[in-house]
Amino acid sequence: MLVFASISAQDKMLDLLKEELKSQMATLQKGEYPPYYMNYRVIDNYTRVIKSSMGGINTVEEDKQVIFVPQVRIGSPDFDNFHEIESGASAISYGGRSSVLLPIDIENSQDAFKEIMREEVNNRYKVAKINYESAIAKKGVQRDNEDTSPDFTAAEAEKYYEPPLKNNQIAFDIDLWKKRLNKYSAFLAENKDIIYANAILSFEIWRKYFVSTEGAEIVENRVYILLTISGSSMAEDGMELPLNISYMAFTLDELPSEAIIKKDIKAMSAKLSELKVAPLVQPFSGPALLSGSASGVFFHEIFGHRVEGQKMKSDSDGQTFKKMVGDYVLPKNLSVYMDPTMQRYHGHPLNGYYIFDEQGVRGERVEVVKDGKLENFLMTRTGITGFNKSNGHARAEFEYDPTSRQSNLIVETNEYKSEAELRKLLINEAKKQGKDYGYYIKSVTGGFTQIARSVTNSFNVTPLEVYKIYVDGRKDELVRGVDMIGTPLSMFSNIEYAGGDFEVFTGICGATSGNVPVTAVSPTILVNKVELQKKAKPTVTPAILQRP
Repeated sequence: MLVFASISAQDKMLDLLKEELKSQMATLQKGEYPPYYMNYRVIDNYTRVIKSSMGGINTVEEDKQVIFVPQVRIGSPDFDNFHEIESGASAISYGGRSSVLLPIDIENSQDAFKEIMREEVNNRYKVAKINYESAIAKKGVQRDNEDTSPDFTAAEAEKYYEPPLKNNQIAFDIDLWKKRLNKYSAFLAENKDIIYANAILSFEIWRKYFVSTEGAEIVENRVYILLTISGSSMAEDGMELPLNISYMAFTLDELPSEAIIKKDIKAMSAKLSELKVAPLVQPFSGPALLSGSASGVFFHEIFGHRVEGQKMKSDSDGQTFKKMVGDYVLPKNLSVYMDPTMQRYHGHPLNGYYIFDEQGVRGERVEVVKDGKLENFLMTRTGITGFNKSNGHARAEFEYDPTSRQSNLIVETNEYKSEAELRKLLINEAKKQGKDYGYYIKSVTGGFTQIARSVTNSFNVTPLEVYKIYVDGRKDELVRGVDMIGTPLSMFSNIEYAGGDFEVFTGICGATSGNVPVTAVSPTILVNKVELQKKAKPTVTPAILQRP
């Protein structure tokens, strides 16, 4: 079994990074383009994953990596080597290189540490020179409406230190969790309609180090625990019909009891059997209710990605909201904020929680939309017109350079409607539009969106559990095979009311700077017009023999 290095060894990491940063900065000052700023990030990542399928363990993984990510900036804060690389992705700025791994044993490998770090810093410096010279060559070609904000804005250099987690804080009984996961997946697999049943526990412990030539020194721990139960049935036409439930926590003790989890599995199992025989949806344009989890994903995809400020500096970005600050972009009854400092919402752990971002800036609550009016963007240290200060939303997966990303997205309403009121409003809107029914989108699995200027700005959200709500009072009807599609501005204008129960959607968001943990919290919303289309036709033939 892998174990953490000793506390004294982990404390040596900060001193080593500071020493090497000072040394390499001094050395590179002798080069053709002396850096004006450098930072070193190290992520000590310890991951444990156990997966059970159909009642049996098929994966037990335990992995520890120490990942090194330096950043070298040459030129000046107003114009530097990142001028043409607003997205922040290492695939663009650094040729898509894989992670640079440091030795796990710092006590006995300091020479190896230094050699690997110096080699990587030299490589980054070479790429910085290429990017800077390319940016200078293009500087003489003035583009219309070019954003001339600084490439690197000022920020406070903070010092913050968390001691390493103690052994009792990271203790993990693998045998106990093998038995529990087998119990959960076997319980789901008892339903013969189900073609797969999985239970996965992921336990990640990150110890993050950040030092900069400005004097920032930050050491922060983050723990992410995610228990996911997933299953799937299959319709007669071969369409696979998945559902899942997940529980996020900061400690194992925060996870629900076995009784609650088994109750949730039982409900999901029954729903999978219903989906197996549910009718296929027909294309539809009309009113719909989106549950809290569904609307949370909806806002994350079609709204959140369009207020990530750093990307707006690029002419290739759609810049949907860049010129709309002070305008109403949502109904006056809705507000949206992003808050990485919020560890829990009404007691629910939030996956997008952190103290400092990947540029060493303290995360801040950002009032993005207040009573329907756009007020702010998610900012890094790359400025855009009117917004030349980071609010701590520079995020990245381990090996990437950071860019603007979401954290905890919270949607709230000042004109609350109950579930009964929302249902009545949906039925009235369907009648008004001459429809026999509207839709209730209860759960979704995620989605994606296009924000580049070179393509149609659109979104696609993938619902899992969808119901027809008939205007004549008939029983709600479960349907399958639904994709929700559309364009953002038209969808925003169609949102009318919100209320009912808020729900928390825990996820991992993948974008240009890799995969980062996020959360979306939202009430149910009423949209007077959504567009639903059929999923792609299945190419799988259902099994002839019944599952044993």
